[in-house]
Amino acid sequence: MELVVSPSGMNYYGTDWTCQSGGGYFGGFQTFEDFFVKGSIQKMPRKIAKEVREYLKEHRSKGGATLRLVYAHEIEGFQLSGVFVHLDGSPIHIKEVTAQEEMLLYDGSITLGDHCFSFVFILRSADAMKKVNGEIQIQIQVAENHAVLKTIEDDKGNLRTKLVEG
Repeated sequence: MELVVSPSGMNYYGTDWTCQSGGGYFGGFQTFEDFFVKGSIQKMPRKIAKEVREYLKEHRSKGGATLRLVYAHEIEGFQLSGVFVHLDGSPIHIKEVTAQEEMLLYDGSITLGDHCFSFVFILRSADAMKKVNGEIQIQIQVAENHAVLKTIEDDKGNLRTKLVEG
């Protein structure tokens, strides 16, 4: 497992060359706060975890901004079943989910300024699937930032995702 530290948090990448998986895979994203509170989301020797913790304490920027980003939808009869989200081009959230209409996408430190969240959400009903994809620009201010990505269906049946502050 490879750990890549970015200004927004930590990305875990793995490589598995067995015939079943065929190469690299995304092992998860973790905010700095989550790492300090819960530890690594991937197995790592205690000595390495201690080195990572010390490195982060010494080098991470303390920008004074946090973001809590949630996804929600108002599509009757559909449940969220897949989430694929990138922050500034790096994957932060890739997972299958079950029976949820709302999901926490990001909660932690983030640098000030403009950021791009690109996304694909998969919504399923008993007999249908809808794919919602797009890109949202978010401007991060000093202090706590809260936002909701919300998908609605307009009167023509088109899906629209918008950013709702708050």
